[in-house]
Amino acid sequence: LKIDLLGLGMLSAVERCVDEVERTRGEALDLSRIPLDDPETFESIRGAETTGVFQIESRAQMQMLPRTRPRNLDDLTVQVALVRPGPIQGGAVHPYIERRKQQRQCESESREYAIPYEHESLAGALEETLGTIVYQEQVLEVAIDFGGFKHSEAEQLRRAMSRKRSREAIEEHHRNFIAGARREHGAPAELAERIWEQIQGFAGFGFPKAHSAAFGLLAYQSAWLRVHRAPEFLCALLNEQPMGFYPPDALVQEAR
Repeated sequence: LKIDLLGLGMLSAVERCVDEVERTRGEALDLSRIPLDDPETFESIRGAETTGVFQIESRAQMQMLPRTRPRNLDDLTVQVALVRPGPIQGGAVHPYIERRKQQRQCESESREYAIPYEHESLAGALEETLGTIVYQEQVLEVAIDFGGFKHSEAEQLRRAMSRKRSREAIEEHHRNFIAGARREHGAPAELAERIWEQIQGFAGFGFPKAHSAAFGLLAYQSAWLRVHRAPEFLCALLNEQPMGFYPPDALVQEAR
């Protein structure tokens, strides 16, 4: 069991914003009851109008949002997890963006999109991320489903990668993964090596899905406040400085 207890400036800013809304408008705002499918909020997210918004305000995220075009909280959960060293080094980013584009095209033509998995055994683990490895848990699932690992062996692999232990430990898991893929699925060495490289990218750092889902919800709530309670949201951001990517003058200019 892994538990992160995080001190996030945005949590303080959101709470302060709710207090300011009550003080200035006499409105008791409950963020647990706002609509989670607000069209204006998602339109602003897809348009990369996210300065001051939690997790999706960096230049990298702003460049990606118009391409991935999030439509719901599930999409935002992936979005938050995607711009991390693990998925980037594992080569997940560009394939995911391209497959989202193809998926949208199929939907517009009322056709079903066929996800191009590296191997059919990966369908269970990687369906929600269009055949790419985005979450920590998927490293374990791929090792089990494709590499023939036991659960305990997959957990040892995750620990070895996350703690950057000795090359010998990683190389032993590597050999076991290639051998297991050949044993369980008759997979060619080239295919097994390609999937192993995607897994090894997570030695850099990737999010567990629950972590990303919590961050995605906070990103949505802060985006909703930016759209619907902008003056109070700006005030809260300024009062919680320093935080986020942008200095106060940039936030004020954006608000103008």
